[in-house]
Order: sequence, then C-alpha cells, then structure tokens
Amino acid sequence: MIGLKKRLLSRLLPDRRSFWRDAAKTIWILFSCTAVNFLMVQTAGHTQNISELYLLSVLLISLSTSGYFWGLLGAAAGVVGTNYFFTYPYYTFNFSLQGYPVTFLCMSLVAGISSTLAAGIKEQRNLSQSREEKTQQLNRVAQQLLGAQTAEQIGELAARCLSDLLQLPACFYLSADGQAPIVYGAGNSVCQKLEDAAVRTVFSCNRPAGRGCDLYGGCAYRYFPISSGQRVLAAAGIQLQEEPDEESHEFLQLLLSQFAMALERQRLSDERHQMAVEKQKEQTRGNLLRAISHDLRTPLTGILGASSAILENGERISSQARQQLIQDIREDADWLLRMVENVLSVTRIGPQASGLRKVPEAVEEVIAQAVNRCRKRLPGLSLTVRVPEEFVMAPMDSTLIEQVLINLIENAYKYGRSAQPVEVTVCTAGENVRFVVQDHGPGIAPELLPVLFEGFLGRDGQSADSSRGLGIGLSICRSIITAHGGTIQAENRPGGGAQFVFTLPLEEEASDA
Repeated sequence: MIGLKKRLLSRLLPDRRSFWRDAAKTIWILFSCTAVNFLMVQTAGHTQNISELYLLSVLLISLSTSGYFWGLLGAAAGVVGTNYFFTYPYYTFNFSLQGYPVTFLCMSLVAGISSTLAAGIKEQRNLSQSREEKTQQLNRVAQQLLGAQTAEQIGELAARCLSDLLQLPACFYLSADGQAPIVYGAGNSVCQKLEDAAVRTVFSCNRPAGRGCDLYGGCAYRYFPISSGQRVLAAAGIQLQEEPDEESHEFLQLLLSQFAMALERQRLSDERHQMAVEKQKEQTRGNLLRAISHDLRTPLTGILGASSAILENGERISSQARQQLIQDIREDADWLLRMVENVLSVTRIGPQASGLRKVPEAVEEVIAQAVNRCRKRLPGLSLTVRVPEEFVMAPMDSTLIEQVLINLIENAYKYGRSAQPVEVTVCTAGENVRFVVQDHGPGIAPELLPVLFEGFLGRDGQSADSSRGLGIGLSICRSIITAHGGTIQAENRPGGGAQFVFTLPLEEEASDA
C-alpha cells in the first residue's frame, strides 16, 4: 500500500530533473493554442472550436511531458483560458452565466480524463521500452557469461555489469574470506573489517547485509547473496545511494540470478572436470602399476631361475655355463636398474609439473651425457649425432631429458635390428628446439602408432610382459615432454625405419617463471 501511494504521488508531482523543460513545453503549447484561437476568432468571428483546440493542447502536453502534473495543469489552464479570453464578458472570470458552469465542468472533466489517459499511454510506452531495453541487457549479460571459462572471469564480468548497468560502484566476492574482492567503480574501499564482516554474514546466513539493512547498516555497500538453493556461491556489493524502486529491485534480482546460474554451471563443470581428472589419475595409476608389474616379472623370474640353478647345481655346472648364468643375472639386474630409473623419473613429475627443476641447459651437453650413458650400457651401439653449429640453450630438467633420450636411443637400438647406426639429430624450429631419434629397422605397425605411448605394447606389438621390453619407457617419455610444455610423436620414415620426434620450448613460459 505504501509503495502504491508513493508511485501515485510521484506521477502527480512534477519531476524535478525535467521540471523546467516540461514547464517550457507546457507554456509554449498553451501560448500557441491561445494564439491560434485568437486568430480563428479574428478571421471567422466565432468561438465554436475554442474548447476543442484546448483539448488538443492538453493531449500534446500529456504526450510531451513526464507524469500527470503538466497534463492536468494544461487542462485547468485550458478551462481558465476559455473563460477568460473567449467567453463574454471578455478578459474577466465569470462562471455564473446560465449554462456555463455545466459546460466548463464537462470541459474540465474531458480535459482531465484526456490528460490522464494520454499520460497513462505514454507511461506504458516508456515502461514497455524500459522493459525491452532491460531484457536486451540481460540477454547480452547472459551471452557474455556463456563465454566465461572460470569463476574469476564470471566474477569480473558480474562486477563490471553491475557497475555499468546500475551506474553505481560495485564489487564481487567469490569467497567469504574477504580477500581480493573484484571492484568496479570509484566507490569507497571495501577491504575493511566492517565490510568483511558483512560479506561473511551474507555467506553464512544467505541474506542481504550492509548499507540500509538491519545487519551492518554502517557499511558503504549493500551485499546481496548469489545462491543456488541453500548454497551461497558469491556475494555482490552495490553502493546504493537510495532505496531502489520495485522495478529496479526486480531488475537487480534478475541480474543476480543470471550470475548465480553462471556460477552454478561453472561449479558443476569444475566438478565434472575434477571427476574426469581423478578418473584419469586412477586409470593412469592402474596402468602404471600394471605396466610395472609386467616389466618387472620377466627379469625377476630370470634372476631367480639363474641364481637357483647356481645354488642347487653349482658343482655339476661347468664354468662356462656358470659364467653365462651370472652374465644373464647381470643383464637382468642392469635392466631392472634402468626400469627403476624410469619409475623414479615419473615420481619427479608432480602436479602441473611443479616437481620440475627447469634451468637453461646447453642442448649439446645434454645430448653428450645421454650418448655416453647409452654407449656404456650398449657396447654394440652405433650412433650418429648431429647438433646445430650455433650454441643452443633451452630451459629443462636435464636429468629427465637425458632419460627421454636414453629411452628413445635404446628403443631404436632394440627394435631397429639394423647394421646402420641410430641417428640423433637436433635443430632449432622457430621458438622450439627439435630432437629426432631415427633407426633403419622395419618401422612401426600403423595400427600401433595411436597407442604406442600408452605403455602396454612394444613396437613389435607384443605385450610388455612377453619379453624384457622397455615397457613404460615411451609412456614416461611422453609424460616428461608434456610436463616441459613440449610435444612428442612417433612416425615411420618414407625410406624405412622409425623416428621419434620431440620438441622443447626455447623460452620458459610465464606460468613456469
């Protein structure tokens, strides 16, 4: 009831912001109508259409001014002008002549009703335009929210939209700790104990707090909860100068509901992504354990069998056979050592590569270290190495990159089965350094290329537990290179053989700095 009275009073009273403009329009229309009436009286010699022209002026005033005040004032001025200027005796007020009171009363009622109807039509038109504009604004906000990828982007967009659409300073909190709010506009500082306490109350009680509210009314901002069900997702603060009317409050609630839907959608998306990541982690963990168990079983069985044969039949075994068994034990143990090095390499790659110690390293030195280690392990290895003439530095964890090169060189030596040497080539390619390890063997079966880095099959298509293959080596290589921000791929050479190519960025990314 109070709101209805307030709206009626605002319509009847003149608008202060446009008072002089509306007053000038009213005076000009009434003056013009009066001048036309004088002209008609002088030329036609009668006053039959005087009231009709004043009624027309009332309609024009109602349509060109705001509210009901000026239209009603024009209706009263028309009645008074008709009586004063165009009713005998002229230039005097006389409402007592026979028939005049009823005529003037009817004219007043018709003018007042016309003014009210015209003002109502204009108000409905303005209201319709305002609602259409606000609907378009909400649609634009919804489209912008669809493009936001993170909760921080939604918060920044929400604070900017509130400030721009309401023309008031606004802020946005994504958490209740009161830290680092997103602020737009030239409002007072919101990083104060009172403001933070109001924000925590909004998150805990799911109700508005701050300026103009019962809770923390001394704040500079009024904070509104942005919630989905009973879960408060964020808090929006607006530095209100006065209590918003019903239409503005409804528009604000629609804006807040848009932000709530966007944040809820983002929360569900993050949860799905987290579930997918956890599932992938579990799958990777299971794959790793399965691959390790496959790769460790064969050499351990060989070591156990050879040692048992020596212990149980030591006197009956010839020295040559005993020497061969000991050699087999040594080869199996050496392979297990390399396998453990691979597993330890995986443990150094933490979440988001936080376990990497990337420092600028000379590429030629890393290649030399890897080649020397491979030649010690594989006496029959034949290698051809090509490096750039210029000095190339790249940020990397040199131990892990050496492990990648060792894995690829050993893989080429084992599966290449060619008298021709394994080729290692390094060159710069744009903003990356490119490593290529090639062999001259039978190549890789095309159907194995998509799953080669999964860690279950060797290049010959056999499972990892069928022989002492490199097992999870290629899978580890991919993990290491990906953690460095590079790429790795395998392909068959047109002239025969296979090649593995991986790249490393020449400059460290900003996120790693």
